[in-house]
Amino acid sequence: MKNFTKNLLVLAIVFATLSSTATEMKTLFNKEDGKTLLMFDNVNEGDQLLVKDAFGLILYKEAIKTSGEYNKSFDLTTLPNGNYIFELDKNYQIRIYPFIVEANKVTFNKKQLSVINKPKVSSDNHTIYITAFNAEKSDYSIEILYKDSETIYSETIKNTTSIGKRFKLLEDKDDDYKVVITANNRTFTYDVNL
Repeated sequence: MKNFTKNLLVLAIVFATLSSTATEMKTLFNKEDGKTLLMFDNVNEGDQLLVKDAFGLILYKEAIKTSGEYNKSFDLTTLPNGNYIFELDKNYQIRIYPFIVEANKVTFNKKQLSVINKPKVSSDNHTIYITAFNAEKSDYSIEILYKDSETIYSETIKNTTSIGKRFKLLEDKDDDYKVVITANNRTFTYDVNL
């Protein structure tokens, strides 16, 4: 138990470091053509960039093809008046950049940036480890499924910023497990093969 607590503390420090050195968005507005130039200074191949409306409807989705800097021009002035977000879905976190379109004018508020750290699931020696850390309190729902269908564990943890769980599984069942974690109105699914 002492090692698990120490590992949880190390993971919390890693998440804090990820948040402080994570991808930052830079935007430039070109008044001549009304387009917004979106720039990220540190993306990875496979990251997902999305534009969503206030109802969560995906209006644009792109898989980042090259690691490093990302630049793309968007004509956001054609969107109806309302609230929108750019969402950068990275390996360990989701960064949400809200913007408003009003009278063909696009306004970003960097102070409203929010970051959701994804839960981390790992396994070793017939044990599944689940850790998560976010700055804002949230409810976490954890479900472990055996062979994608049989629920062997289910729990909801209310109003917390972090979780650390360890599940020792039967050693005679070297099979596939699925861990489903719901937090911040999002569901994260992990396949675990022991």
